Amino acid sequence: MPEGKMMIRRKWLLHKSFNPRVLLVSALTITLSLTQVTLAAYQPPRDQKSPSGYTDSSGTRGRCKASQATSLRLLAPVTHVGQTTSSHPTFAWLLPSQEKIPLEFTLYKIDNNDQLNLAYKLEVQSSPGIMKLSLPQTLPGLTADQRYLWQVEVLCNRNRPSHNLVARAELDIVAMPPNLKNLLARSQNRLQRASLYAEAGMWYDALAEALDCSKGELGKVATSLLQDLANLEKPSKDGISLGIP
Repeated sequence: MPEGKMMIRRKWLLHKSFNPRVLLVSALTITLSLTQVTLAAYQPPRDQKSPSGYTDSSGTRGRCKASQATSLRLLAPVTHVGQTTSSHPTFAWLLPSQEKIPLEFTLYKIDNNDQLNLAYKLEVQSSPGIMKLSLPQTLPGLTADQRYLWQVEVLCNRNRPSHNLVARAELDIVAMPPNLKNLLARSQNRLQRASLYAEAGMWYDALAEALDCSKGELGKVATSLLQDLANLEKPSKDGISLGIP
């Protein structure tokens, strides 16, 4: 798979002791400004759906050595299924480690029998802070009205996969709402486009616009989106919280 086509830049669910707001702020200061901006808050889809059992866990799966990565956070909803109108969506995560560690990104299609079918896989090297990856345009696009599961695995020990850190999230590919399409057609400003996507419940599209540039206003937009998600992803009754930093 040609890496030149990939856009890589700068869990399961989190552990019971996790404080989402504190970790959110500390993690994002690595690359993003915390200055407030005017942005429509992220609104989950009106037909909000719960994720499948594939992403239902009571803690972090796997554990690397102390000198390696100790946490992995997907920048995506985990208490509900995020949506995108893109057939080649962008995925983002945070690995707060200064070491170069091999990662494996995997995308699965969930069929009508709730079975996982491999759609795409790529091994990359980690970089500290936020990383992002877009499905290559050279590949067939993802199918509309279809659910997918994406996974990032930190390859701590190739001989003992059970020790690897793994984080998963699901996304639904949906048709572009006509009203949103009309609004986007009249806006070339990325800040406005991120805001329109966020208000329409299209998490992956909104974050992709915001992360297209990690400085200035767009950095602030990404921060605002992640703060919205942290506020929405409330701890469950057993204290487990969201899967973002």
